[in-house]
Amino acid sequence: MRSLFLGMAVMIAVGVGFSGFVTGWALRDGVLTSFSRMGADLVVVPHGVLVNITSTLLTVQPTDLDLDIALGEELRSVPGVARVAPQRLVRAGVEGRAINLIAYDPTADFTVESWLPVGQKPESDGWGLLVGEQVASKPGETLMICGRSLTVMARLGRTGVGPFDESYFIAFRELGELVAAAARMHSGGVHAPAAPQTPEEAGAAHYHQAAAPADCLPPLAPGRVSAFLLQLSSGASAEQARFAIGQIPGIKIVTGNPVFTAARQSLGSLLWGVAIFAGLLMVALFFLVSLLFSAIVQERYREIGVLRAMGARPAHIMTITLIEAGLITGLGGLFGIGFGFSLIFVFARSLGFYFASLGVPFEGPPDGAIWLAAALAVLGGVAIGMIGALVAAWRTRRIEPYAMIQMESAQ
Repeated sequence: MRSLFLGMAVMIAVGVGFSGFVTGWALRDGVLTSFSRMGADLVVVPHGVLVNITSTLLTVQPTDLDLDIALGEELRSVPGVARVAPQRLVRAGVEGRAINLIAYDPTADFTVESWLPVGQKPESDGWGLLVGEQVASKPGETLMICGRSLTVMARLGRTGVGPFDESYFIAFRELGELVAAAARMHSGGVHAPAAPQTPEEAGAAHYHQAAAPADCLPPLAPGRVSAFLLQLSSGASAEQARFAIGQIPGIKIVTGNPVFTAARQSLGSLLWGVAIFAGLLMVALFFLVSLLFSAIVQERYREIGVLRAMGARPAHIMTITLIEAGLITGLGGLFGIGFGFSLIFVFARSLGFYFASLGVPFEGPPDGAIWLAAALAVLGGVAIGMIGALVAAWRTRRIEPYAMIQMESAQ
């Protein structure tokens, strides 16, 4: 009966730990995505730009003013700034009509691709566009911009912000190719220098500065951006970051909703709390295993004494005890994985649907991460069981065989 209860305890601990990891991963990614959709904590724009705070926190506004791309490195070095996402908004001509084309850096972005439907991720090496919810173009269609064909890869979710929902989004690398194509069109087919591959390289490149045709792109200086979107690190103060950034001349700083910033920063503390709780659960399991195996070993003192008297060494007794503990906790861990999957299923069909109705994505980790977590959970349960049994079995090394045979508790 004690062995059965021990296996059930391990099953519950492993199941709760495993399901907590999977659901915690899903909720963390979903909540972080939701906070990213709320926009940046701070937005750095050129001085003199007229801003709308609701829109600016999602994307940049149409403006002729711009900033040097190299300013991004200076902003990244400011204490409290965790992420810096540059964006550039330009007016482009497509099929006789003007569109808002917003360039962004996919490697640093946290406000554009977070609006993609759950499970969708644009190809990093493919030529393509993301479109706002109010854009008529559908995924799979192609647009000709400056003689280059770009495919609409995905449609972003509805934000309720006009400049965002009505815009086309493109990577900086692809915008550089369009600028080079526009320069070649204007110069009558003269080959332009290769376009930069990253926003940082754009500052060192030299493009043809002549104006492109009116239905393509306006003249664009290289290495310039319309705004930098900043995300603060956990525990960072927006006021301190504003003061440090405010020393840079020629810029304006727009602050987002402090409630959203505080909520996002407190998410890390919540996850640490969950991890600490899981650690305490494992500690409790260790004491439980030690207690149960202490009772099991003490109940078998007479048998252990007889084996010792017949020539069994203390290492043999410890090996037998550890094998038994490994079998019990291993089987409990395997059943615990099944119990964990059932908890995940119940959670996904209850709270998962509720979070999805609130617009919080609920998507679990990759399959590889799930099975790795399952294996680690089982191995962790077995390790705790064997360590707990080792503590109980180690006591038998100090007791003489005749003493164990004659112990009253073994009668």
